[in-house]
Parts: sequence; structure tokens; C-alpha cells
Amino acid sequence: MISTNHLSIYYRDQRVPTFYDCHYIHEDHSSSHSRLPHIHQNYLELYYVYKGSGKYLVDGQNYEVNAGDLVICNAGVLHGENPEDYRSIRSYCIGITNVAIVGVNEDNRISNPDVCPIVQCGEFSRQIGEIYKLIYALSDESSANIEILNMLTNSVLLMVLKLLRSGHKSNASRSRTSAAATADRIRVYLEENYRNAVTLDDIASALHLNKYYLSHIFKEEFGVSPIQYAMKRRIGEAQSMLMDSSKSIADIADELGFSSVCHLNSMFSQYVGLPPGKYRSSFHHMKE
Repeated sequence: MISTNHLSIYYRDQRVPTFYDCHYIHEDHSSSHSRLPHIHQNYLELYYVYKGSGKYLVDGQNYEVNAGDLVICNAGVLHGENPEDYRSIRSYCIGITNVAIVGVNEDNRISNPDVCPIVQCGEFSRQIGEIYKLIYALSDESSANIEILNMLTNSVLLMVLKLLRSGHKSNASRSRTSAAATADRIRVYLEENYRNAVTLDDIASALHLNKYYLSHIFKEEFGVSPIQYAMKRRIGEAQSMLMDSSKSIADIADELGFSSVCHLNSMFSQYVGLPPGKYRSSFHHMKE
């Protein structure tokens, strides 16, 4: 059991973060099968680049990431990879719940929206990478190792907070176009409706915009059309369900608004490079 007595400068409300899950992806899988943009509503994810480099998307902004970088994926924030971007990354990520950080009002977030999500671990990269490896090794029997996993997870979390407060953030900046506010309105609409068969006419009618104008400014801001964005969101959430649940592929297709299992299989293979069943089994058999 972790005491809160000496942690009150970091954690509020006498709450101690707890381990949720851990995933590992090796370079070959990373370069061949993108982890499309997705959202975790109920936990914080800390994604660590153990080896390699590439691009990673957080809240609509693409960032260059390299070995030793850690990506903060706060609860409720869209994050993932674009299939169009090249990458070769060996990565680990840990999910953490019950996170309540001093100075951050929302739960399961480690930083406020104006903070760059890329943390350069620098001289601590090797040690942080080894902690991630240990967490992944112990997570196979998480119920038996939960106390150790909680302690190791808190060690990583506290180290990231220390790095944030000592200025080890990336210099990456967020450049926005003059139409960014309108593009964000479109994205909010898509986030609320991506499970439906959304058309440009639907978006135009709901937001009182010209459909050609909205398609243009959205692609300028986010690099994809609104319809492609909605489909990528469906596929990203399908990946999460395949990785983190035992739901059948038929149930996933139904929950995400696909017209049939065949439709899900076709779109999933197009964007990820594997059908859903093989994607799920690839995680069960992935070795370090």
C-alpha cells in the first residue's frame, strides 16, 4: 500500500494512482500496422518510445518522437498514429487510473491543455525504459503483482511530473490556421457522431456551413477529410476494443456503427493492414 503522506505535493484529495494495463509494440508491428487515433475516457496513458522514431498524434497535432521520449495521453484526449506517416518504434504504454494531480482540475490527467505532451526523458531514458519493461513483464499476472505494479507505475508517474516541472518538455509547438476554431467545431461534431454514417451534408446542416468550405478547412487543419477522420476514429476504437476486451467482432461492428462484420473487416484491413481477428491475436503473441 502506498502512503499519501509524502505525496501531497503531487497528488490531491489523498488519492493514489493505480495501474490499469500495459501494452508493448515492437518495430515491425509499428511500421506495418498503425495504432489509429483513439480516446481513453477513464484513464491516463503514458506512451514511451523505447527505440526508434516516428510521428505521434495528440489532440490534432502531429509530433516527432524519438527514443527516450514519453508522450502524455490524458484521459479524453485523442491520440494515436496516422497510417500515412512512416514510423519504426518499439514502444511501451501504461494505463493509469485514479489520477488526481495538484494543479490539474480534471481527473486522469497529468497536465493542462497548454502543456506540450512530449516529455524528453534525457539522462533518465534508460532507467525509465527498464521500469516500463519490468511493468510489462509483471502485467501478465497483474492480479498477483498488483502492489508491485502500482509502485512501479507511481514511480514512472512521479518521474514524469518531476521532468515536467524541471522543464524537460519538447520544444514542439502547435501551429494553428486562422480557421482553426471552425475546424475544431467540425471535429467536436465528428467526435459526437463518428459511430453514425455521417455525410458532409449532415455536418453542413448541423453547423450551418458550406460543405465544400468545411471539407477544405478541416483537411487543412487535420490532414484528412471529415469522412476519413470519422472512419479512422471508428477503426481506432475498434483497435482498443480488440486489445482491451473480449467482445466479439460482430459486437464491435455493431457498437461502432458498421453495417456488417464484412464492412468492419474491409475497413480495418484497409487502414491497419490486418483483419480484426488477426490484429487481436497479434497482441496476444507479441514478444519482446
